[in-house]
Formats: sequence, structure tokens, C-alpha cells
Amino acid sequence: MPPQPEIINRAPREAMDVYIMGANDKGQLCMGPDYRIRTVVQQPTRNLKLSENNQTVAIAVGNNHGLALTADNRVLSWGSNEHGALGRVTELVKLNDGRWVSWYRVQTVDPNPNSPEGRRVPFNLQTPRNINWIAIERGTVFTQVAVTDYASFALTETGQVYGWGAFEYYVGENDFIDFHHVHHFYAFHPYQMEYAEQRARRNQQSPLKIRFPGTDNPQIVQIACGSNHVLALSKSGLVYSWGAPDMEILGRRFSPRRADIRDPRPGYPHDPYGNMNHPFAPGLVANLKNIRYVACGANFSFAVTKPLTRGSRKKEQLCYVWGQNDDMQTTLPLSKSAFVATPEHPDVPNGRARVVLYPTEAPWLSGIGHADDEPESAIKAISGAFRYGLAIRRNGWGETWGDEHEVPTAMGRVNENNEPVIPAVPPGNDYGQAPQFAEWHYFWEHRRWNQVATGRQHSIAVDQEGKIYVWGNNAHKQCGVPPPTGNVIDRPTLLQRFLFEPGIDASASDLSGRRTIYVGAGARYSVLGFAKGRPRVGDGGNQNDIEVEEPEFNEEEVEVGGD
Repeated sequence: MPPQPEIINRAPREAMDVYIMGANDKGQLCMGPDYRIRTVVQQPTRNLKLSENNQTVAIAVGNNHGLALTADNRVLSWGSNEHGALGRVTELVKLNDGRWVSWYRVQTVDPNPNSPEGRRVPFNLQTPRNINWIAIERGTVFTQVAVTDYASFALTETGQVYGWGAFEYYVGENDFIDFHHVHHFYAFHPYQMEYAEQRARRNQQSPLKIRFPGTDNPQIVQIACGSNHVLALSKSGLVYSWGAPDMEILGRRFSPRRADIRDPRPGYPHDPYGNMNHPFAPGLVANLKNIRYVACGANFSFAVTKPLTRGSRKKEQLCYVWGQNDDMQTTLPLSKSAFVATPEHPDVPNGRARVVLYPTEAPWLSGIGHADDEPESAIKAISGAFRYGLAIRRNGWGETWGDEHEVPTAMGRVNENNEPVIPAVPPGNDYGQAPQFAEWHYFWEHRRWNQVATGRQHSIAVDQEGKIYVWGNNAHKQCGVPPPTGNVIDRPTLLQRFLFEPGIDASASDLSGRRTIYVGAGARYSVLGFAKGRPRVGDGGNQNDIEVEEPEFNEEEVEVGGD
């Protein structure tokens, strides 16, 4: 018998009470049948499907779809199934007698077709259901889930990665794939690109085990996703990337001349992954080693090293960045960027993007931080949005950078009086120095932070007391702050006082005494996860006498951030 693979990842065990808020036009709030496309959940509301019907232990949210890992090792999906993102069949429904029929046959007649909230979202999209397990090896135990805009991934306890869905790729006329100024969706399978007859099959509709170059056991310990790219961190500290190669977000170089050369690995004479020169297949990011943590923004990436063990910078932790840098979202000045043609890309209207071509050290995020008197100030977690990023250091200090033009307050910059600060843009947008950093903690309270998440134009942060703060675009109530608040939350605002739990008196719905396990931000919605148990009452205990212990911090722990 072959030796059993080493178990290097542990599945989370603590079940969560899940709260949702924001838009539901694609079923992304996972609310179950009979909700409509214009349904908006205006304040955080407990999701019974994920909190009671399923014991959810981990969640990942994307633009319009989400994944959940349950205590009994099931992976659930819901929301938009564009390009196979849900990893299951949504056009058919399995009846109790085992027959598969079109969901239109079992969808009940809409009792209110003229509702001002629009038509109903198909129930099979906004109801969490198991992914297709047909190609998943028996005995597989999942430990993490992650999503891009149209693709999904699940990490196993032995370090293998399964994926499904597709990447959106904007192709220029000089690209070796021989398409002209159009965008297509491709799954992560080189065979679909190498042969013309396979190009029509661009989506991976069910989970596929991802192959990595040079090994059958990559021992991946963390996955991070951007809009259309993925980073995978191995136990040995190497970083793999794959996805759409726009704006150099992969940190890899590709040779057009080798695009059609097949080089099968020994023992795999017909292996479509023999040629790893494809961006849609995993490949090593250049010049990265000894990495302990990776994170992604929409079109840019971060990698933080383990503490250096020698030299003049001993014990420092370096942070490398690469990808789109039009608004200095990598923290590097524009003088460190190069122009790259990006025809037809919606995020770059003028067809030219400033990018950091390869992993480059970001001084402001490296070392012990820019404040020498702050101990333990190496990076703990990073979350990137579209035009800006947020980071938390080991000491709980929070920082933001970049330039969000459309909703400047989404970055959460405040002064010593907790008043919003709009960053000044130099003439001609010609930054010569590092971006303006601003602490987004409350100065007068000396607040410290523990978790962070960013959507496209809104942000969520959790302080070390478990309190949740939100700010940014609130047009679809994705910040969870109900009317009469406007469409923009211009400063970090305490969220707990707006939480709502069906069946519980509103006066008792303050969850500030419950430990926050997860915060996630999609394009126009947000998801929160709290430790199980009723809200705390005045005597400091839980209403159902469940005591939640705060775990000790583990220096070796890798914290997952960025979807």
C-alpha cells in the first residue's frame, strides 16, 4: 500500500451563527425559496439555512456566490451559478423517487408576479446545496473554502486543492490564444485551451482536482483569491498562482512559443497538465520563498515572509506585492510601476494599466512596521478591495492605502476626532512617494483590530473586543446600517446595535458579547459569523449559559484573508 499522505491542515470545528445583509438579486444571501431579485436585507439578520439547518464552520463569499463548509464535511454553495461557480447542477432537481426533472416543473406558480420587489430568485440558487462529489476522492476532508468572481476552491487536510467554475479573461489582439479584443471564460484546465475543439467547453461545472507542477502532493496550507486569480501557499513556503494573466497579477512569465509544446511529466504520457506554461494552470510565482501568508486584492497580490533568520534584517518579515497599481493599491509609488496594455478590460477604461510586473518588496508593509517603537507590528492580515487595501499588524494597528475615487470614505480614513479624511491627490496623480497611510482606529479609544474584510467599495473590521465596525458604500445596505442613514457610511460605525435575530426581542439582540469568528464582504452584500450561543445579558453571562473561551494566539497560525 502507498503511504498515507501527511495531514497538514485541520478543519475548523466551531459552528457559527451566520448573519447576512445587503442585496439578494442573485440569491447570494442564501435565504431560501420565495425571495425576490430586489430583496434587500437592511440590517444584519440571522440566516437560518446556514445557522440551524447546517452546522457551518467556514464561509467564503465572492461577488455573487458563496461557499460554506459544514461540521460534517460537506461543501455547500449558493448564489449565481454563472460559468459553473456553484459546482453543481442548478437546471435540474432530484425528486424523492430519484428522478431528475427541470426545476421549472417543481417551481411553484408565483402568487405575486407583479411584486415591486421583482421576480423570484430561483429557489435552487438561493438555497444552500451540496456540490457535486462525483470526482472527489473518497475520504477527502476539507479544511478551507475560497472563491473568485466566477470560480470556487476547496482545500483538503492533506494539502490538495479542488476547483470548479471559470476565470474571466480579456484577450488582446497580440495574445497567443489568437482571439481578438474579446473576453472569454476559461476553466483551469490547459486541455481546453490547447486544442480548438475544446475551446467551447470553457467552464468546469463540477469539482476538479488541481494538478501542480512537479508534484502529486503540493501540500498547500492556504488559498487566497482575487477577482480572477488564485494564490496557493505550500507548507514549504512556495507560492503558486493561476488565473487570468491580465495586469501581471500572477507574478509569472509566459512564453508564447511554448504555448503549443506538450511536455508530459514522467508517468503521465497523456497528461494535459504536462505543459505548465498556461496561466490557467498553477505555476510558481517568481522569486518567492519562505512565505507564511498570502492575500489578494481584486487585481493585485501580497505575500508575507516568515521572520528572517540572518543578516542585518534578522527577525523582520518582508512583504512582497505585484499586480495592478493605478491607485497605488500595492502601496508602491507609481514610479515603481510600468504601463501594460489591457484592451477591453472594464477595470481599465483607457486600455493602459500601471502594474508592478513582478513580486517587489513593499517597505511600508515589511519589517516591524514604520513605527520603530511599536513591538510586534509585523503584518497579521491583509484584505484588498478594487482600488485600496487594509492591513492589520500583530499589535492590532490598522492601516489603509490606495485611492478609492468613487467612494473615498470606503477606505475609512479618520483624524484624531474620528472625522472622515479624504486623501489629497497630487497634481496629475503623480505620486512620487509611498501612499498616504492613515490609521482607521478610533484615536480617542486606542482601538486595536483583529479581523478585516473588504468588498468592492465597503469594508468591515473587528476589534479585539469582538465589536464590528463597517464603512463605505451602503447603497444596497451591504454595511448593514438601515435607514435613515444615507448610501455612504463615511466613518467606521459600530454594527452590533443594528443586528436583528428573528424570534428574539430587539432589545436583546446586541451580540457584542459573542466572539466574532468570520466577516466577509461581497460586491453588494456582507456575511458575519458569530460563536454559537445567545447574546450576553447584564450579568456578563450568556442567556443559555454557553461559555465561549478565547483561544490563545498561536504564532505559527496562518490567518486567511482577502475574498
